[in-house]
Amino acid sequence: MFPYVKRILVSAIVVLFSLTAGPVLAGSDVLFTGGGLIKDGTGADAKRITFSVGLFVDVDGMTDGHLDFHFHNLDDVYALDQSRFTASVFDSVLIETQYRDTVPYTFVRIEASGSLDGVEGWSVLARFSDFGVPVNNKEMLPENADALRIRLFGPGGDAVYDTALDYPRDQAWRTLLDGGNVSVDMRLAPDP
Repeated sequence: MFPYVKRILVSAIVVLFSLTAGPVLAGSDVLFTGGGLIKDGTGADAKRITFSVGLFVDVDGMTDGHLDFHFHNLDDVYALDQSRFTASVFDSVLIETQYRDTVPYTFVRIEASGSLDGVEGWSVLARFSDFGVPVNNKEMLPENADALRIRLFGPGGDAVYDTALDYPRDQAWRTLLDGGNVSVDMRLAPDP
């Protein structure tokens, strides 16, 4: 069987939690935390995005926490240099276990509303991949490292920025972290 066909077949969802409104976790709390950076280039002029996330989802699907992105040296096209997005409302959260070949990882998709530099009405769609160990683990294959994709939307709903179009270390439209770690802790989660 071709490797990409096998990957698609093996990528069947083992655990799927769609956290919007209503109790859908059936006895499990989820804690998603992390921080780090992605960058393109070196030195003081490198394009960088740093982030931090601390998201708790209880058994009733209620969310609490923070999600912040800091944009550095993205002034050339996007006028985002030194801008900061801060989430105030988590509109939806999807957490699922997937497989890359035989390696399990947790995929997290967050839609959040908030502000950019204090101006409300902005939103973000962030996709994270958690392979369970920090990005600086040199024994890990690069394609099995934690990754992130950010799509930033302005007050009118138009896409303003997308990391998939700007960063070369791409993994299925997610950019491998250049530093940091993300981690999903599913407490009391039922076995798949």
